[in-house]
Amino acid sequence: LLMLMLREGGTGKSKVIQTITEQFKADNADTKLMKAAYTGIAASLIGGKMMHSAAGIS
Repeated sequence: LLMLMLREGGTGKSKVIQTITEQFKADNADTKLMKAAYTGIAASLIGGKMMHSAAGIS
């Protein structure tokens, strides 16, 4: 699953990511899920990494 979510604040992006994360955990596949965001704050809110870190760029 590759998904890019581009919407303004308050539209439920974090809820969608939370639901997907819960489903991966329920399926014992959470190690196969990578979450990334453009900013450090956004990455922190979803329990992910910044885009460049996820891509292995320093």
